[in-house]
Amino acid sequence: MNLIHYYREQFLELKSQFEPNWEEEPFFQYGFRWNAFTTNMYREFFQMSQMQNEPLCLMYAIELPEKYKNTNISEVVKSVSSSYELSMYYFSDKILLTSCISIENLQQTSLGFLNQARGEIIDIVFSAIQLKEV
Repeated sequence: MNLIHYYREQFLELKSQFEPNWEEEPFFQYGFRWNAFTTNMYREFFQMSQMQNEPLCLMYAIELPEKYKNTNISEVVKSVSSSYELSMYYFSDKILLTSCISIENLQQTSLGFLNQARGEIIDIVFSAIQLKEV
């Protein structure tokens, strides 16, 4: 069993016990990916990917609705200190916040990473201040 399959099995076991709402995408081509819907507005992703000659990476992401474009969330993301690589992507109808770590730097289980990354991103979302449109 290679490393990505080991971490997939670990995640499957842990999610079945603690977070069964995660659904695996059966045809994801770049490793393994799971989706969860927290409400009608928020969608979460958890992904394990490994490119050739690169270490395995774990990524947690959340889609935020377009209304977050009217906040200072980009400044909050820039100012946050994290042990993970944080990124923010703007799309026409949403914002995607991601947190990523190389398996070489991982110091917890896959579900431990997911929960810590989720906590950091939720803190960012709740720190964003609604800006008044002029």
